[in-house]
Amino acid sequence: MMYEFKTRTGKITIDLSKCEGCKSYACVKACSLYGRNILKISGGKPQLKIDPSETKRLCIECLACEIHCHLEGNGAITITLPIPGLSGE
Repeated sequence: MMYEFKTRTGKITIDLSKCEGCKSYACVKACSLYGRNILKISGGKPQLKIDPSETKRLCIECLACEIHCHLEGNGAITITLPIPGLSGE
């Protein structure tokens, strides 16, 4: 199951099936340290602790949740930020 929300210029996708058994909660910790603390753990999985309509305003697209999830968690998060001029858009 995928959990997605839009950010200012892109979107964050979390593959919740990969969150099974994660004990580090690295994404939430990273968001609280480097981002705007918009994630929480509910039922053992990350989710927004703000209304989804607020993510475009509050998420600073710092990439910390994705990086820390891949380094210390289960690699469940993908951030998509379109960059004009690069192929694949």
